[in-house]
Amino acid sequence: MKSLRFRVLAVVAGFSIVTAVLLAAIMFSSVRGYYADMTHEKANSFVDRVLEMHPDLWAAYQASPESFGARLRELILYSPNTGLYLLDNRGTVLASASEGSPASIDMAPLMQSLAEDPDAPILAEDPEREGRTTLVSARPVLSEGEPVGWLYVISRASELTGNTPELLRSYAVRTAVTVGLMTLTIGVLLTITMIAVLTRPLIELTRAVERVRNAGFSEDVAGAMMPGWARDDEIGRLSRTFHETLERLRTEMQRVRLTDAHRREMVASVSHDLRTPLTALIGQLETIRMKRAVLPPEEVSELFTRAQQNAQHLQRLTDALAELARLDSPEFRIHPEPIAIGELADDVVQRFAARAGDAGLSLTLDYPDGLPLARVDAALVERALANLIDNALRITPRGGRVEVRVVPEAGKARIEVSDTGPGVAPEDQPRVFERFYQAARHRDLRGSAGLGLAIVRRVADLHGGQAGLRSRPGAGATFFIELPLGL
Repeated sequence: MKSLRFRVLAVVAGFSIVTAVLLAAIMFSSVRGYYADMTHEKANSFVDRVLEMHPDLWAAYQASPESFGARLRELILYSPNTGLYLLDNRGTVLASASEGSPASIDMAPLMQSLAEDPDAPILAEDPEREGRTTLVSARPVLSEGEPVGWLYVISRASELTGNTPELLRSYAVRTAVTVGLMTLTIGVLLTITMIAVLTRPLIELTRAVERVRNAGFSEDVAGAMMPGWARDDEIGRLSRTFHETLERLRTEMQRVRLTDAHRREMVASVSHDLRTPLTALIGQLETIRMKRAVLPPEEVSELFTRAQQNAQHLQRLTDALAELARLDSPEFRIHPEPIAIGELADDVVQRFAARAGDAGLSLTLDYPDGLPLARVDAALVERALANLIDNALRITPRGGRVEVRVVPEAGKARIEVSDTGPGVAPEDQPRVFERFYQAARHRDLRGSAGLGLAIVRRVADLHGGQAGLRSRPGAGATFFIELPLGL
């Protein structure tokens, strides 16, 4: 019973059998009713003909009551299944064509039926079967124009289960069986056709989904439309739903794979990045402990300074890791609010003004008046811009300049940070925003944790924007982040 086809076929076959039985019963009942009507009509004709041919019936009875039963038997000689009785007006049987001793009958049902419709079939008592009703015909017997009794006829052959002719009963049964078998056959054929029409797209859809599953939700399989996706019915909607679900699964699996790759890369990079300053810090502290008594004070002070720098580098690295992990968390949500991007950039630039002056660098800001407000998370945008300015100040040589610009463009605000440093090599440009990319081999970031640009790109992604780079080696670099404008 696991097959959908078998289940549907069993249900429809059962329904067809029940329908066939009902139709057969209806057919059998119709044939029986037809025969009953035909027999009743014959009984009416018979009693009318008897009264017409024997208008002196009552006088004949009065002349010889004892032999009148024999005369009634002569009338039904060729209809042995017909009961013929002469009644008085009270329902007492005066004479009978049978050999028995019939009892009296209740005339009330007979009189009521005749009053309603004289030609309709009448159900009344059988004089020879006490307490049982049967199909009867009755006509009043007149004497000198007055009703003095009743000629009462019973058609006992009106029941198919009784004395119905064998041919008629066989015809009814054969007709009922034929109708039942035809109904069952039509139902089964219709069911098989319906199952084929309904299950074929389902089978194709199942096979397609299994292919996607077996292929590991790869892009080439999951990206293909499911069978029947263009149909405007339940199958089509199911196919499109499967397609959307598989596309979402593929996207989620890609995200999981990317997250796992980032995790592995982070573990490897963190272990490498932490090992270098930790080794240096341990060596410096060990040297101070072992040789403090023999080293000159200025050399001890220099060792302490280097140890402090390594400790600060470790702190920056752990802070950047914690920040990136917070931004990557599925539960993390930004808190946008209407912000003037120009004023926000001015606040960040002011924080770095003193550091730029101490390093002999020029730090400027340029943004147009009347910029529309942007709905962004101010803290995150400040962090991203601070990372860009910090990187620019690190790699720009003394006497150089760092320029910050806010440029409105097609409903977006692009925040640019340009420097006059050595620029970025072409082979490094596609990867500078990757996490833990060892850009220090190509650009000396002087103690950078290597995660600042990854945080910038993550902030841009969270706001529906993007981060980018324009650079030529030896001609400086321009890093930018684009954010949507408007409320």
